[in-house]
Amino acid sequence: MSNLVRDLEVGLTELRRLTSADFAALAWQDHDSIIRWKCASGNRSNRYKRILLRFERGIAGSVIRTVRPVMINNFSPEIKENACEYPILLAEDLKSAIGVPVKINEQVMGVLLVGCRVNREFDRDTVELIGSVAEQLGSMLQQNDPIIKVVFNGGLRD
Repeated sequence: MSNLVRDLEVGLTELRRLTSADFAALAWQDHDSIIRWKCASGNRSNRYKRILLRFERGIAGSVIRTVRPVMINNFSPEIKENACEYPILLAEDLKSAIGVPVKINEQVMGVLLVGCRVNREFDRDTVELIGSVAEQLGSMLQQNDPIIKVVFNGGLRD
């Protein structure tokens, strides 16, 4: 595991602590326009690593497509469309989540997701904190752009 991934996982763990969340993860859009969850904290399994999404699918696809945060407060896997549309929520048994865009050079390249295993409405302060962390993450990743291309587009597919 690269130092970058370890640093990201430490940051995700701290974000979980600050937001009183159960799960935090970073999804990245690969060069082939497939969205993959690259690293996580609070995960119950490694199933998230096997989730592959097209640009228009899932919470990550919605965030990238709309360039806006997407919030789900009461996810129910019993509704068939939900289970198919939000595999990360199903895989991690999340009931509520917020995904925010991570931008590099003003282009959305990733999604920062924070989720809870109970129904929760995220308050404005929490949403702003997650957005601020996503901005900082984008700046950090932009500075590591050559490493990102190797690690995210070529690696981390275990």
